[in-house]
Amino acid sequence: MMGYYKHALILLVTVALVAIFLRQADLSAVASQLRQARAGPVLLALFASAATFVFRTLRWQYLLQPIGRVGFGPAFRTTVIGFGANALLPGRVGEVLRPYLLARREGLDPTAAFATIVLERALDLITLLVLFALSLVLLDPQFVVSDAQTLRAVQFGGAVAAAASLAGLVIAFLFAGHAERAGLLTARLTRRLPSRISGLAARAVSAFGQGFSVLRSPAALAQALVWSVAVWLSIAYTTYAMAQAFGLTLPFAGSFTVLMFLAVGVAVPTPGAVGAFHEALRLALVSLYAADNDRAVACAVALHALSFIPVSVAGVLLLAREGLTLRGIGELTRRPAPPTTSPGVQRRTMSPVVLQGSGSEPQ
Repeated sequence: MMGYYKHALILLVTVALVAIFLRQADLSAVASQLRQARAGPVLLALFASAATFVFRTLRWQYLLQPIGRVGFGPAFRTTVIGFGANALLPGRVGEVLRPYLLARREGLDPTAAFATIVLERALDLITLLVLFALSLVLLDPQFVVSDAQTLRAVQFGGAVAAAASLAGLVIAFLFAGHAERAGLLTARLTRRLPSRISGLAARAVSAFGQGFSVLRSPAALAQALVWSVAVWLSIAYTTYAMAQAFGLTLPFAGSFTVLMFLAVGVAVPTPGAVGAFHEALRLALVSLYAADNDRAVACAVALHALSFIPVSVAGVLLLAREGLTLRGIGELTRRPAPPTTSPGVQRRTMSPVVLQGSGSEPQ
């Protein structure tokens, strides 16, 4: 019963956000803007969006090296499946599905593989915060906003972003270098719990430390950040190119501020970020760059479609090749997590799991 209430709440939030997004829009004018969009920048945005998944895959391969070498093909297919699932289903289930499928296919420790996804998200946040702060300090975002209070809020956000990104880097680096101590501390803190729970917690922390171990040297951390910068530059260019397609005056440096708005929008757990993504982009363009509302609405619709539809289609096709369906993903995410390996064991063969809804196992 709680599941029905949860889905009903998500649907209600989605409808409310879409209503807010369209509340001042002239739908006929929005449709006209969509028809008049320039094809050249749209194609460049599509290319940059595709490049994002290549960069994400290359970064993931690098993060996975301490727990096992994975080829580009399996990592890329699993990445697309994960982001396709995120685009089609609420709750960001793709973040769990992606490491699980790869761990089962490649014989990796599933908890350590999941830890690399956690590390990815940390690197994404840190990199975006750094680029946002640098765009405010070193570049000219060319804000058109006349509201001094809004401008001060954005500038304050840049200062907070710089401090938060530095703190995040330090925490990730310290955890990677002292994962064994973290495991011992976990065992000590949980010693009064049943031995099974205490042991599971200690092994989980140890496996997470293994997943973070790629950051144990400054050189490794720098290389991980280089791939992260490539990811976010391609995302920023996608946003910039789509703004150009609709004749909006968004400079490339301003794309990072817009992405900060979008980062908040996609955090709302609606299916495919519908509503939240749209309103976040519209609000950023209208409030910071004095964009025409109908043109901003059209740009938001087009950018969301470009960002979510291709990866959704590709994800469904690759899921079919794996013998999975969307219903099968739901069954998979409700199953208990596979057991982690013992400390010091990096690879193992995981037993197959038959997924409901497909009638077959992943190949």
